[in-house]
Amino acid sequence: MVVMNRRHGRPLPLTPVAAALALLQFALPAQAQQAQQAPATGSEPQLETIVVSANRRIEKLEDVPMSISVLTEEALTRNNVREFDDIVNLSPALTISTGTQVGTNSINMRGIGTTSNNIGIEGDVAIIVDDMPYAQAQQAFRDQSDVARVEVLKGPQSTMFGKSAIAGAVVITTKPIGAGPMKGKLSLFRSSDDEYRVATSASGRLSDTVGLRLFASKTNFPGLLHNLTTDRMQNGSGGKTFFAKLQWQVTPDLDVQISPRYDHALRTGNTAAITSIGPGVGYLYNRNYKALSNTAILRGINVSPFNTTIRNDSPTGLDASDRGIGVRINYLFPEASPLAGHALTSITSVDKNRSNDFRDNDNIDLISTFYQLDHTGKPSGIAEPPMINGTMDTKMSTQELRITSPDGGNFRYLAGLWLARTSIDRYYLRGNPLVKETNWTNYHTTSANLNRALYANGSWDFLPRHTLTAGLRFTRETNDYMFHTIDSLSSSAPNNVHTGSNLYTAPQHDENFVTGKLGYGYKLTRDTMVYGTASTGSKGVAYDMTSGANNVNVFKRLPLAPEKATSFEAGFKANLWNNRATLNLAVFKSTFRDYQTSATERFTDGSQASVLYSIPSLQTKGFEADASALLTRELLLTANLAYTRATVVDWKQGPCYSGATDCTVPNELVPGSFLRDASGGMMPNAPKWKMNLGGEYTLPFRAIPYKTAINANLRAQSQVQGAISQDPSLLRPGHAIVDLGASLASRDSRYKLAVGVKNLFDHHYAVGNVGSFLNFQPTTGPAIRSYGWQPARDAFRYYTARLDVNF
Repeated sequence: MVVMNRRHGRPLPLTPVAAALALLQFALPAQAQQAQQAPATGSEPQLETIVVSANRRIEKLEDVPMSISVLTEEALTRNNVREFDDIVNLSPALTISTGTQVGTNSINMRGIGTTSNNIGIEGDVAIIVDDMPYAQAQQAFRDQSDVARVEVLKGPQSTMFGKSAIAGAVVITTKPIGAGPMKGKLSLFRSSDDEYRVATSASGRLSDTVGLRLFASKTNFPGLLHNLTTDRMQNGSGGKTFFAKLQWQVTPDLDVQISPRYDHALRTGNTAAITSIGPGVGYLYNRNYKALSNTAILRGINVSPFNTTIRNDSPTGLDASDRGIGVRINYLFPEASPLAGHALTSITSVDKNRSNDFRDNDNIDLISTFYQLDHTGKPSGIAEPPMINGTMDTKMSTQELRITSPDGGNFRYLAGLWLARTSIDRYYLRGNPLVKETNWTNYHTTSANLNRALYANGSWDFLPRHTLTAGLRFTRETNDYMFHTIDSLSSSAPNNVHTGSNLYTAPQHDENFVTGKLGYGYKLTRDTMVYGTASTGSKGVAYDMTSGANNVNVFKRLPLAPEKATSFEAGFKANLWNNRATLNLAVFKSTFRDYQTSATERFTDGSQASVLYSIPSLQTKGFEADASALLTRELLLTANLAYTRATVVDWKQGPCYSGATDCTVPNELVPGSFLRDASGGMMPNAPKWKMNLGGEYTLPFRAIPYKTAINANLRAQSQVQGAISQDPSLLRPGHAIVDLGASLASRDSRYKLAVGVKNLFDHHYAVGNVGSFLNFQPTTGPAIRSYGWQPARDAFRYYTARLDVNF
């Protein structure tokens, strides 16, 4: 979505703006700062010029032959964006697949994303903050603080951003250091459902050569589910953030910026509340023993379609801390140099992330382990909750060195070197070693990845109005994996037989791959362009490093083949009515081969495991539109729309879901086992339609010392399939959400008070549905099916108030 602030006057020429950014923000072309227009003396209202860094240089949005949606600081503030989930709500190309644990959440672009809490596989959508990438997708699910702009780059971006951007990239730029004296800001937020946020910052020049920016925040949202057992709320989130930017202009041509950062995040999801249950009694009810009835375990819970009460005796969530530092050095070659006007940029980063994911594995507050059967077929009598607990230590260090040509001239280019080392150490514990039905497992696994790349990108205006763009990236990747099963006990194992200790060490894997892009743009006028692009993406081999790897059947398919993508896109971009409106249209078609994802598979020995699959062919195609218009000085309208058809083209070895009647395809890897042909199915959490409409009207009361505005936003999407297995019980209906707001600000911008109502019409909807999430088994007949839901953050109407003070 392109949302623009209002300014007056014509934009400054791009090259001086970019040059100023280079000197003041050390970012040319690496750091995506936003070019500001100087106010004009005339009275004609105009939109602000939006610049992006998709090609690692500062360029106007309408000059880049690529579908890009941009969220500016004003749009982020107006919509109270805090978490990555909020960014997804405002961008139709993005969705999130919500798993049973926060660590299994995945980010999808145009319907494509990797669903797996697995250290042996990377995500398909890269998240980059100030030119520094996240090592794991789960790191994105925290507060996105002090953000100046978000760029959503759609389609394969492997050429510029590496292999983890095979489906796209989200580039986040934090606010720059102020150019003047030190100034401060305080922001306070409160909602009617008890969310609060406190954030403060100070930014400016300490001297002519030294600048500083400091930011700190604390946030908390208790959640929407009420745990009757503990009298606490569940499925909330919050965190603490501190980061700084210290810049030193060593010489007129040499700048250094150091950016340390600390984050702590706690998300208490992804718990489901029961919404329906089949008739009968029988939680843990078996042939010989009546253990617990539905009445006992659901006491006080009103089982209904939008139930928000649960009973858990163990916590569920993800507790993560992140420590990192980035060092950016920017050297602008002097005029007397043969490389005059070129910029040499070095970016070094180190990031350490430690997370602990935990879950109440039986979703009740009575200790089911006590009643579950041991190897003798009798209740174990062990009073120990069947918890899930896992830790993950991730360390990533990167070094990038690139040279960028000046903005002017018919030929502009950039070339760079990239080096990244990532190591992950995971320890995992689930269930009880003496109780088969808890699916006991205990493992330790590690991975190491070394990635080296050489890349280049250029644009050539070979004729007036005609521009050719091309990029190429050569990557060499080295992977090491180790999986140590300390012990495990499958629920299907006879006579309580444990697997014992097993060690699997994958041979070191080295691989080279090349990705590229080629584009052509034709300027119909100075401010309108048509374009066409072709791009490729590649992601390396994958290993199954989850609890499913305890199953000997899993190792028969490792490693999974590299994932590949080919994409074609055509579009139209326009800046209209003397910079009072913008329109961006795009059509696309992308094909993915050997797509890597997780799904549950059942084996002939009666066991089941969540294992990695390599799907032969996927396809996503569709149409996207972004528009904005400043109809009058007071009225700004924005709109964006995505039509996406993300489908499984070929997958004859698809997994069976509970209740499937077409599991007749012999399993090629496990003789005697059967799968289903899942070809033609929908990709999970990929709505066919997703849209966003917004508007802001500034009341024309110029006689009073306050600026008053009202705003509204409508976002809607069609139904989605909840799982790649195509389980029909996991289909979720579409929804439409309306938000309203109003603001009152002083003319000098020192104070601003904003109030709002989220989900005006109180439309309830889920971000995740769960089928059979409780283990009900009657004496005879089929299992009692139960269903639950995970309500979205704004699944119920609530009210907000925000105060911003600048000093």
